Amino acid sequence: MEVLLAELPGGDYLGSAVLTHKPWNPESLLWLGCALMLALAPGAAVAGLFEDDSVSQMAANVTVLPVAILLAVVVWLQANRRVYRVPLRLVEIFGFNRRNTGRCLQLGLATGLGLVLIAMALALVTSLLIQALGDQAEPQKLVTLIAEEAAKPDQTGTLVFFVVMAAVVAPVVEEVLFRGILYPAIKQIGYPHVATIGTAILFALFHVNLLTFASLTAVALALIALYEFTDNLLAPITAHAVFNASNLIILFWQ
Repeated sequence: MEVLLAELPGGDYLGSAVLTHKPWNPESLLWLGCALMLALAPGAAVAGLFEDDSVSQMAANVTVLPVAILLAVVVWLQANRRVYRVPLRLVEIFGFNRRNTGRCLQLGLATGLGLVLIAMALALVTSLLIQALGDQAEPQKLVTLIAEEAAKPDQTGTLVFFVVMAAVVAPVVEEVLFRGILYPAIKQIGYPHVATIGTAILFALFHVNLLTFASLTAVALALIALYEFTDNLLAPITAHAVFNASNLIILFWQ
C-alpha cells in the first residue's frame, strides 16, 4: 500500500461555486513570486550544507519551504497595502469570517478521509503503469524518512517534528498559497480553466514525485471544489490536514 503526503468563473466546473471576489491587485502576484524565489535561494543553500538525503537535510528542506511561503505571503500582503493601496485582512480574503466553521470542519474531515481512498487507488494505478514501462516506482523521500525514523526507538523528537510539519504546517501554508492566493488570482483575471487545472498540476509538481503526481492532482482538484463550495479556506486546510494525518497513521501501522 503506497502512502501519500500532500506536503493540496469556477462555476464552469462546480455547479454551486460560491467563492467570493478577492480584492487584491493582480500585479501583486509578481511580488509574491519574487519574494518566494528570494526566500528559497538562501534556504536551499543552507540545506545544501548537510549530507545528501540525511535527516538533517530533510529537516532543513521541510522547514525552508513553509518559511519561504510565509515570508512571500507577508511581502504580498504588504505590497497590496502599501504599493497598491488595497487594505487586505486575512480573515476576510480567506473566508475565515464566514461563520460556517462547524460546517467547514465537518466537510473537511469527510473530504480528507475520502481523498485517502481515491489517492491510494490512483497511486496503485500509477505504480502499475510505471512498472509496465520497466521502471520502479519510488515513494516520496519524506515518507521513507518518516518510516525509518518511526522504526528507531530513540528518535521520538525527530519523528514528532516531521509529523507536525506534515500534518499541521504544510496543510496551512500550502492551502494559503495554492488555493488561497494562486487559484482565485488566476481565475479572476479571466482564466478559470487555467486556474483550476494549472494550480492543481502545479500543486502535484510541487511535491516532486512521479508516483504521487496523479493522486495529488486529484487531491488538489477536490480541495479547489471544497473551497468553492464553502468560500472558507478552513475547509481545504482541514481536508489537507486530515489527508496527511490519515496517511501518516497508515504508514505507522504498516
